[in-house]
Amino acid sequence: MLNKTIINIIMLSSLFLAMGCEAGFIDTGLEKEQRTKEETTIASEEQQGAIDLKNEFVQLKQKEKEQELGIVPANLRIPAIKVEASVMKVGLLDNGQMGVPDNEEDVAWFEPGTKPGNTGNAVLAAHVDSREGPAVFWDLKKMEPGQEVFVTDEDGTELTFVVKRVERYPRDEAPIKEIFGNANSKNLNLITCTGTFDRANGGHEERLVVYTELKEDKVPENIEKPSSPTNVVVHDGYVTFHAVREVDIVGYRVYRAGEDGAFDLVTSISSHQRKSYTDSEARNYTYYVTAINKQGGESEPSEITKYRD
Repeated sequence: MLNKTIINIIMLSSLFLAMGCEAGFIDTGLEKEQRTKEETTIASEEQQGAIDLKNEFVQLKQKEKEQELGIVPANLRIPAIKVEASVMKVGLLDNGQMGVPDNEEDVAWFEPGTKPGNTGNAVLAAHVDSREGPAVFWDLKKMEPGQEVFVTDEDGTELTFVVKRVERYPRDEAPIKEIFGNANSKNLNLITCTGTFDRANGGHEERLVVYTELKEDKVPENIEKPSSPTNVVVHDGYVTFHAVREVDIVGYRVYRAGEDGAFDLVTSISSHQRKSYTDSEARNYTYYVTAINKQGGESEPSEITKYRD
C-alpha cells in the first residue's frame, strides 16, 4: 500500500482556523494613512496564515515503508483558476498552529499528515490575500465539482485530483476531523480563508475548503479477490494477524471501529512487514483486516474481533 504517516486527530474542543489571510485585503475606501494604521494593528492581531491546532491532540504513528501512489508534493497546478505554485513542507509550530508559507505565492503541505495519493486526507493551505492584494488562493472560491487539480513531485510524477465539493464554514466551525483525519479514500483538501475580514477579531469570518479525490482507473469488477487474513487477535496495545499464503499478495489494510460501529481504515501494511498494528488504545476498539493483491483486488473482511481479557 501507500507510503503513509498516520495521523489521529482526537477532537477535544472546536478548533479555531485562522488561515492564509495576511492582514485581510479589503477595499474599504479609506485614505492611505488610515489603512496603514489599521494594517499595523491587524498584523499584530492575526498571526499570518495560522491554522490553530493547539486544542487538538495530534498523535503521529510510525511511518510505514510500503510503496504505492503517495508523493511528496513540489508543485501545484489548478488550470481552472490559473494557479501554478511551488509547494513547501510545514508542520506544527510551537504554539500548536499549522505552519504556512512566508509569502503569498507558495502553497504549504501539512507534512505530518498524509502524502497526496495515499489513503487519507492530504492537506494543502495557502494565503487568500495580503496587504498588497490577492494571493495564490484568491480564486479558490470559484472552484466547482468536476474540475481538476494537479500535484507534481520533484521527479515529475503527477497525480490528478477531481473536485468533489466546495464548502464554506464559519471560522470556529470547520470540521477538523473531516479535513485532517482518517479517510477510506485518497483525498486532497485545499484550505484558505474567505468572507469579510473581521477587524475586531483579526481574521476573516469564514474558512473555505475544496475537497478533492484522486482520479484513478477503476478496478475491473471481475478481478479476482484474495483470501481474507486469519487469526486476527486484539491484544492490549496492538493487533496481530496471519498472512495470506498467496503469491500475489502485496499488502494488508487494518480497519477499526469505535462505539458508533463505523469502520475506518487506520493503516496499511506491506506484505514484507510484520503482521501487526500498534495502537495504545486497542482494547477499546473493534478491528478487521483485509488483504490486497497485485491486481488491486481487496479481500472480504476477516473475522471482526475485539480485545478479550
